[in-house]
Amino acid sequence: MDAVANTLKILKGLSERPMSADHLAELLMEEGFGRSSRTIRRYISALREAGFGIELQKDRYVLTEAPLRLPLSGHEALSALSVLESLAERDPAYGEHLASAAAKLRRALPEESRRFADSGRVEFDLEFASDPPENPEVLDTLRRAVYHNQKVRILYHSLSSDTTRNREIEPVRVYYAQRAHRLYAYERSVGEYREFRVNRIQNASMLPDKFSPEAHIERLKPARVRLNRKTFMAYGRTIIQDPHATVSPLPDGGAIVEGRVASVFWTVRDLASLGPEAEILGGEELRSEFLRFLHGTLDKYS
Repeated sequence: MDAVANTLKILKGLSERPMSADHLAELLMEEGFGRSSRTIRRYISALREAGFGIELQKDRYVLTEAPLRLPLSGHEALSALSVLESLAERDPAYGEHLASAAAKLRRALPEESRRFADSGRVEFDLEFASDPPENPEVLDTLRRAVYHNQKVRILYHSLSSDTTRNREIEPVRVYYAQRAHRLYAYERSVGEYREFRVNRIQNASMLPDKFSPEAHIERLKPARVRLNRKTFMAYGRTIIQDPHATVSPLPDGGAIVEGRVASVFWTVRDLASLGPEAEILGGEELRSEFLRFLHGTLDKYS
């Protein structure tokens, strides 16, 4: 039974991360089992014979494949594979990763479910807002920089000047509005706050310099919005572009969402799309801009 327990413990460890023989021995030691590297190799051989793919890469064992089957029904397999494969064909940023995920899902499906999925395909109407597409590595770098209050150098293509150049910025917030990620940041060289479309940032790298975020956050505009029950269930606090927005539930199932927004311009357009389902309760600049937007729209049809 010790051998079975040790083998399962090694399998569990490798499923979490690559590990060297010494680390695997330490893992067994924590469970009260002391084993040599040679014994570890015997357990690895047993797992390989059972169908588990385990490779030695740079002195670490890596679990590359497991003979397990996801218990998806035929329709579950059909819908999951169709979405992944449809996205893989259309998305230039994540396409390669989606195709790899679809291939792995296929291998993990029971044969009956896989045959059902291959007997037909569902075509999903999938559209992408970004042209050019957003770079996931750029987005990840920007989010980490905001979290750590760290300066960033970006290579940005400006549509207004039709130029591409490096710019050093202090990122304040990354937010999603009108089907695109946007970056609100302070550009110290010109002493101005700017909004950058993330899909136009061709490269982003964090700099060692830190900055104090307090003054930047004070410039964000207050917003207080009441949502009815249906709208709150659909959007929650994401209707306000603030990861720290607060929610005050109301007796009728709705809620009041309050926070600070980087862009009054985009917040107005998001709220206008909700019509009478949302009401602006606070934020003078937000309310004034909202009324100007509505009056301007009404004048077009008067």
